Amino acid sequence: MTADVAAATASPGPDGSPETYPGLSARLEEVRTAMHADTATVLVLDRTRTLLEPAATVGLDRTLRRARRVPLGEGFAGRVAQARQPVALTRVDSSTVVNPVLLAHGVQSLLGVPIMAGSELLGVLHVGFMKRHPASDDEKRLLTKFADRLGAVLHDRFVDAEQTAALALQRSLLPTVVGTPNGISIAARYVPADGDLGGDWYDVFELPDGRLGLVMGDVVGHGLASAIVMGRLRSVLRAYALDHENPAEVLWRLDRKICHFEPDALATVIFGVSEPPFTQWLFSSAGHYAPLIGRPGAPVVSAQLPNDRLLGVSPHAPRQSTLVTVPAGGFLCLYTDGLVERRPTAQDSSADLIGANTARLAGALGDATDPEMSCIRALAEVVGDHVAEDDIAILVAHISGDAGATGPMSAAASSG
Repeated sequence: MTADVAAATASPGPDGSPETYPGLSARLEEVRTAMHADTATVLVLDRTRTLLEPAATVGLDRTLRRARRVPLGEGFAGRVAQARQPVALTRVDSSTVVNPVLLAHGVQSLLGVPIMAGSELLGVLHVGFMKRHPASDDEKRLLTKFADRLGAVLHDRFVDAEQTAALALQRSLLPTVVGTPNGISIAARYVPADGDLGGDWYDVFELPDGRLGLVMGDVVGHGLASAIVMGRLRSVLRAYALDHENPAEVLWRLDRKICHFEPDALATVIFGVSEPPFTQWLFSSAGHYAPLIGRPGAPVVSAQLPNDRLLGVSPHAPRQSTLVTVPAGGFLCLYTDGLVERRPTAQDSSADLIGANTARLAGALGDATDPEMSCIRALAEVVGDHVAEDDIAILVAHISGDAGATGPMSAAASSG
């Protein structure tokens, strides 16, 4: 969690400068009073986790407008962050601080402590004195207690701000209403997890040669970082699909991209393409669940696809594409693991729960002549009133077999 995210909630502070966290200045005033100090300042770690950015201050005019970002290990705040323990300074000059505001206001002594949330560094809290003031052990303990309280508050606000940003990003990248060729009708749903967001996404797009692409993916992890990676993968997959007809080739190139530019990321993806009348699909899977296939008069089954390695493990992993037939009147369903996976219990293993939920999903889809209702029934039957511990995405496509004019595709995001 970073200052970049939280800045979206900035509001004016007492001196008119942007206050990243509403109410933080009032808390700093309490700190200053209790410490008998002249100034109190909070700096928070930025997105790169290499710089401290001023978030709020009392006793220093226009600090947020004029103060510079402080690299870890440099200046007073940077040394506090690097040491992760209280640091006292009784001589303030250009050799010991990098913030020109401290020098301009005549601060003579500083006491700083790290702001932590467990083992995670969030920022630095420091107080300043206009006269020489050697800090006592009692003062160090008291300021540390204030930092602990601020750490809990900042962590909660970081989480809220990041989740809001991630959800906004995620929903902005999901299709809403897209024209699709006649002969296929599509509906989809995205449901965020009850706690933190993940990196689930789906995509539907037409290619210049008339083919239609369907994508379902899941970036491993949670929060804004996963949502950002998801957005990048979605855009790059579309670009590769413009130049390469084979889904396996597209995923192979996407794997090279993620291994090189997103070395800490992992993702599962399934990508399929078809042309009118959409009864023959070419699919490639990178560690993702195979689509469910419904054929008139037959049970719903999982498509028989090679389950190639997920993205981000090896740029040289071989990938295959497989032809899947969906006759007119049939349907296919793509989904992410959050729909069918559950925590194991004393009575049921993970595999048992996946099997049971996949069977419920197959039954809830019906004949999928109305994909919208199939999505609704699937979520109601498989998830019901259970708390969604992971993101869920589902896409249902019904094949009528007619080719010609363009018809609407419905897709929606749900908050629960």
